[in-house]
Amino acid sequence: MKFYSVFLLFLLSQLSLLAQRTYDDSITARLSLRPRHYQLPDARPFGATITPEKIRFLVDTLASDAMEGRETGTEGQRKAANFIADQFKAAGLPPVADRNTYFQYIFLRRESWADLDLAVNGTTFTARKDYVVLPAYNADLPSLKAKEVVFVGYGLEEGKLNHYANADVRGKVVVFLDGEPLDAQGHSLITGTEARTAWTLDWTRKVKLAAQKGASLALIVVPSISETMRANRRQLSLWGWTPTSPSAEPLYKGMVNSMFISQEVAKALFSSRGKRAAELFENAQRHAAAFKPMRIKAEVEVRMAKEVRVLEGSNVVGFIEGIDPVLKDEYVIVTAHYDHLGKSGEVTYNGADDNASGTSGVIAIAQAFAQAKAAGVGPRRSVVCMLVSGEEKGLLGSRFYVEFPLFPLKNTVANINIDMIGRIDSRHADNPNYVYVIGSNRLSTELHEINEFANAVYTQLELDYKYNDPKDPNRFYERSDHYNFAERGIPAIFYFNGTHADYHRPSDTSEKIHCEAAAKRAQLAFYTAWDLANRPSRIVVDVSK
Repeated sequence: MKFYSVFLLFLLSQLSLLAQRTYDDSITARLSLRPRHYQLPDARPFGATITPEKIRFLVDTLASDAMEGRETGTEGQRKAANFIADQFKAAGLPPVADRNTYFQYIFLRRESWADLDLAVNGTTFTARKDYVVLPAYNADLPSLKAKEVVFVGYGLEEGKLNHYANADVRGKVVVFLDGEPLDAQGHSLITGTEARTAWTLDWTRKVKLAAQKGASLALIVVPSISETMRANRRQLSLWGWTPTSPSAEPLYKGMVNSMFISQEVAKALFSSRGKRAAELFENAQRHAAAFKPMRIKAEVEVRMAKEVRVLEGSNVVGFIEGIDPVLKDEYVIVTAHYDHLGKSGEVTYNGADDNASGTSGVIAIAQAFAQAKAAGVGPRRSVVCMLVSGEEKGLLGSRFYVEFPLFPLKNTVANINIDMIGRIDSRHADNPNYVYVIGSNRLSTELHEINEFANAVYTQLELDYKYNDPKDPNRFYERSDHYNFAERGIPAIFYFNGTHADYHRPSDTSEKIHCEAAAKRAQLAFYTAWDLANRPSRIVVDVSK
């Protein structure tokens, strides 16, 4: 009798697996996905713990006036960080970040201009129209006046090309062209091919050489100021904050102060020569091997007075170590930013949707994974649930993480990012059962398929890919924390509810949060993470960046 009972249980289990496999196959066929050749532990008991009631409690707390708007570097942000850490501690997650805490401390530095001015021969030029200066690459220089400049061609020394030609430029303003000299076919005179050297690819190399020569200022002539601004958009962002470490040397160490100047500024500098600047530039190009520096009379006045601020914030880390002895050294990172805009006078920007909603989702996901591990059900890979600060100042908490990672980026399988999942936008007013999915197929088609499959099996949301269009003018793909991971070649997916009239306004308050929709969206993120963390093989990057 016992034999028949065991046989019957075995038969039922095989039938169950067969039914699941048949169900899985029907989904892959319906969604036109590749067949799946693996089974996952049942995630539903743990996904079910992500409830509207839990989201309500977390959002109400994080978006309360007591959190003071959670601006990075303020007491409100620290209160929110401590609250998140308490949630992780209560879930039984270990402290694995800095100093055996739940916090990765981030340091942000902003170097901006209190006074910035350039005048040539009595003509005052306009910043970001006629010239560009990168604050982080320049020291404080309250005032500089010069009666002449030295044109040093391309400002380089390489083999037979020496555009300083032993000229004494100590204490002088040097002017040089961006890039390196080319022949008529567009080949570099240094490499002999179309390949460019570090003199072109790293503009700081020339500035460092000018500093070694003792110059007091370097003026770099570029073809287009607007193109230069685009190439350096991060250093010129509205906020100007950059991640750093307390012991980091300033970026301008070993460099002389510098400006990128337009063709118009160059014309003003060289007007006393009686030649067009273009002729001087052409001479430096055509006769690069025989070029000799030129002293040019020009009255130059520069003011570059700096203002420096430093903020300390923190990323809050919940860690669920994988149970597979090999795969536990691979990581699935789930992120949301918990900072917001703080206070303005007596007005608090509570940031309920942006991004107490996403923060609440990630906390609930961490708790679900903790319960799964306590029940002996995975995950095989390690899962890192990280709430980052500094997002509102330029995605800086996540940028700090990828520059100073707690876990190796080369072993990071994917990033799942949640930013604003608690509201219903006008496009879906009649159907709250939706979510915008951004980035899922930008680097890995497997990530896209995993999300599609998880949704078909578990959540049945309408997956709206409107904002995943690379031509979307909103550029949401570049505007949340997943982007810092994607830039490093790590597949990333971003869940979003769309915009609304309360975005970045004091009216973004917790009573407007649709907790049922937020919970369902967080569940989808959890089920996608579950697949990534438990599948036998790591997803592949099979799409060019």
